Amino acid sequence: MSGGKGGGQTTTADIPEWAKEPTIRNLERAETAQQIGYQPYMGADLAAFNPTQKAAMQSQLDTASMFGMSAPKTPLQGMPEARTFAGGVQGYSSFPLFEQARRELVKRNPRQQRIYSSLFGQNPARKYASSTPKKKEKKVPARYRRRR
Repeated sequence: MSGGKGGGQTTTADIPEWAKEPTIRNLERAETAQQIGYQPYMGADLAAFNPTQKAAMQSQLDTASMFGMSAPKTPLQGMPEARTFAGGVQGYSSFPLFEQARRELVKRNPRQQRIYSSLFGQNPARKYASSTPKKKEKKVPARYRRRR
């Protein structure tokens, strides 16, 4: 048998004094930032065909029909209507589908939506939020304050 001799080793990691207040402010800012919630992109994801492209496709369909081939009446048959965005740009956006999916979630699983919303600031009551009490506000020394 053999036994260990000697003492143990302890390592500590201390936050330097100069970093404590900026670290606290950064954590508080992170808490605030999480309240923003998800911000989906609402613009065009895909450009729509321009008039020249549509005319070229229609010409192809007309030619196919002249030779007895079956072809749809219009080149974009079955496509959703393109939307006009800022600057007159036409295109397609997935945002309406996102909104539809959110409404469906609320309808099918309202509790899940309430929990999600409480985590990301969309529910002021924060019913499902952490119950950890907030620390008292400390006055931040002038040397650590944000300069403007």
